[in-house]
Amino acid sequence: MVRRAKLVNDIVELIPIFQLLSTETHRKVYSALLDDWLTIDELRSKFGDGFEETLKILKHAGMLEVKWRMPSDPGGKPEKEYHVSYTHISANFYVSLKEFNKILEIVFMPDDEVEKHVEKIMREVELGRNSVGHITKMLSYDPMFVRAIVKRTLKLNLKGQLIEIAKNEEI
Repeated sequence: MVRRAKLVNDIVELIPIFQLLSTETHRKVYSALLDDWLTIDELRSKFGDGFEETLKILKHAGMLEVKWRMPSDPGGKPEKEYHVSYTHISANFYVSLKEFNKILEIVFMPDDEVEKHVEKIMREVELGRNSVGHITKMLSYDPMFVRAIVKRTLKLNLKGQLIEIAKNEEI
């Protein structure tokens, strides 16, 4: 197995990684994709339904590799196959314990509570107010809190200091 490290330069980038390690299903799918390249059908036969969220989290974290598998028979269709090649993380950030505590609060925050904050942020983005600075002013949130909530949800993307509504695209 090739050892590669995911570089983490911002504490909020750890949130999808914590999500990935939060359930047994996510951990099993991650381990399977670490060992092999697997298609959707192969993942479904191994894990049943429910693995799709793991793929979305991996993609959101920038840890999912995708390539096309050519069919063994000439008339077949190529299929996407998935793989994870990161076995380690290399973290390079400086954060206060107070901010680290905020990150952990968001990691362990119940989904329904996260969803309430996501809805408020999405309303602001839909109104054209998509910068972290503007959203923090409008909602009276801490900038770290906004960025962390955005990284926790699969409905939004954080690009620098801008927040975008995630497109519901195929994995």
